[in-house]
Order: sequence, then C-alpha cells, then structure tokens
Amino acid sequence: MFEGLLIVLVPMILGYLIKSDNRPFLQTINRLVMILLYIILFVMGVSLGQLDDVMQKLPVIGWSALVFSFNIILCNIVGLLAYDKCRPAPLKHLGDNLPPRWKLLMDSAKLCAMVIIGFMAGFFGKTVFVLPLGAGTYVLVLLIFFVGIQLRNNGISLKEVLFNKRGIYTGVIMIATSLCGGVIAAFWLQLPITQGLAISSGLGWYSLSSVVINDAWGPIFGSIAFFNDLSREIFSLFMIPFFMYHYRSTSVGLAGATALDCTLPVIQRSGGLEVVPLAISFGFVTNIAPPILLVFFTAIPL
Repeated sequence: MFEGLLIVLVPMILGYLIKSDNRPFLQTINRLVMILLYIILFVMGVSLGQLDDVMQKLPVIGWSALVFSFNIILCNIVGLLAYDKCRPAPLKHLGDNLPPRWKLLMDSAKLCAMVIIGFMAGFFGKTVFVLPLGAGTYVLVLLIFFVGIQLRNNGISLKEVLFNKRGIYTGVIMIATSLCGGVIAAFWLQLPITQGLAISSGLGWYSLSSVVINDAWGPIFGSIAFFNDLSREIFSLFMIPFFMYHYRSTSVGLAGATALDCTLPVIQRSGGLEVVPLAISFGFVTNIAPPILLVFFTAIPL
C-alpha cells in the first residue's frame, strides 16, 4: 500500500514545489496534462478491448457505472443540502455569462471517444497491438506531477485552503457521502464493500481512479470507475447553476475534484467571485483525498 501511495503522492508533491510565473511554460503544462489524459484513456480502452468475452461484459460495465453514479451523487446532494440548510450562506449576487453547455459537453465527448478508439484498437488488434507492461501507470505518474504544478501555480495559497472553513467542511461532507454512496452501490450490485469504497473514492478524478482501479482489479472495474467519475462532470455542468444561489456548498460539492479545473469556469460564472474561495478550498481537499483513498482501499484484500 505504501508503495502505491508514494507512486501517486510523491509526483504531486514534487510538482507542487515548482513555482513559476512563466505563462508560456504553464500553458505548455496545461496542454501536456490534456495529452496525457487522452493517452491514459486510450490505454484503458485498449485493455478493455483485449478482454475475452468483452462484448458480453459491456452491459455490466454500463449498468454498474450507472448504479454507482446514481447512489453517490444522490448521497452527495442529501448530505450537502443538509449542511446548507443547517449553515445557510446564500449568495449576495449571482454570476452571469455562463459558458455554452454544448462546448463543455464536447470536452466530455472527446474523453469518451478516446476510450472508444482505444477499445476498437484493442478489440480488432489483439494479436498485433500489445501495450508495454504498466504503461498506464507510468503515464499517470507524469500526469500527477503536472497536476501538482497546476495546483501550485493556479493562485492557490495554503492560506486560502486552510482558512476557508466552509470549503473544508464541504469537502469532508462530499467525501463522506461519496463513500456512503459507494457502499450502497456495492450492496446493490453484490460487490465487496472494498470495491464500492474504492470506486467512490475517485471523487470525479477519472484519470486517476481508472488507472489505479484498473491496476488493482482489471479493465472492467477501471472502466466502471471512469464512467462513474465522468458522469459527475457531465451532471455538475447542468446542476451547479441550479443550486448556486441558495445552496452554494451543494452546488460546488457536486463538482468534486473537477472544481479546480473543468468545472471551475461554471462555478465562477454562475456564482461570481464570491464563491471562488470556497471552490478553491473545496477543490484542493478533493484533489488531495483521492490518491490516498484509492490506494488504501485497493490495497485491502477482497
């Protein structure tokens, strides 16, 4: 377990130590993160396509991902709404100029397309297309290193993270309710509780969860984790503005780990600058937790 924890935490810490004001350098890092993400999803698709009897297993993957997504997000909404009701903090002003949803959905469609392309390559090229052992893990380590650089250079200070209590509480509630949803889904699908906890530990970070779980239990569960976490991103694109005015913690909490990247523009534009400190603190918490939780739960024998 400690070896796996080092594999995912050390690159992030090393990346976080790099401070730069060089804008072209940071833009290059952002592009590299996207390229590495596409490579990881392609590799996962190839692994899935090379499974025996894979066509019979696709309905199981789709149904399992749907059950996990439904239970986890429902538990998130219940827990976060309860927190917003007990500690209300409605926004004084709403943001405006929301980005077009179809553009954001296209980004999610591109991620799914990479998995499908990889699947086709693996399915039709089983005898000629062989990936190096551990290819996905090596790419993931590099990706996490660059994510650490992004965390350090996106204007996130430890003061903003540690002194925004609402952001920390929102993160803790979101993590706890996600794990509860994972346990419920595991009972529903008759899976070991450990697998339910692991799949729910991605918190929306699909590139990390899919690789770690793929390495632990194979591409079927890696694919379930990916589609479960990707569905959070798609769902949050539409629901963040809906909850924002009266229930800011619920709105931000639905984004999970994506609150620091792809859904941050939606959060900022629907809630304005007033909600950004909450999103930053929450996003930092939910980006630190997945590596620890995923490695811990996948290391427990089934």
